[in-house]
Amino acid sequence: MENRDMEQHRRILGILFIVTSALTLLLGLGFGAFMALMGNLSYPHGTGDEDGRMSLFLVAAGVAGCTFLLGLPGIITGVGLLKRQRWSKTLALVLGILSLPSFPLGTVLGIYALWFYSQPGSNLVFE
Repeated sequence: MENRDMEQHRRILGILFIVTSALTLLLGLGFGAFMALMGNLSYPHGTGDEDGRMSLFLVAAGVAGCTFLLGLPGIITGVGLLKRQRWSKTLALVLGILSLPSFPLGTVLGIYALWFYSQPGSNLVFE
């Protein structure tokens, strides 16, 4: 494959990492906001059940925090790939393998990352 083609695939892979990670962040933040809203609706102020509302809020914050921690490395990897950073090559391969069980978007991303790095000349796009 030509170097120009590999450049294009590197760019596409970087964009895919950013998009899938951004979707993960949005989904987690949406779920966290939904849980916080349900906590406010289920346990209104002044009803005496502040513990229930607080526990639901903590669960919502935990879910949002965990999805933030899951989505942030993919965005960092995608930006690194777009800027041709050498460290992003290893991180993209590791995250691609780890995303394989996450059907369907993670599986497609993982297969594409593995395919990209198995092509001759894939290392040349980072030099």
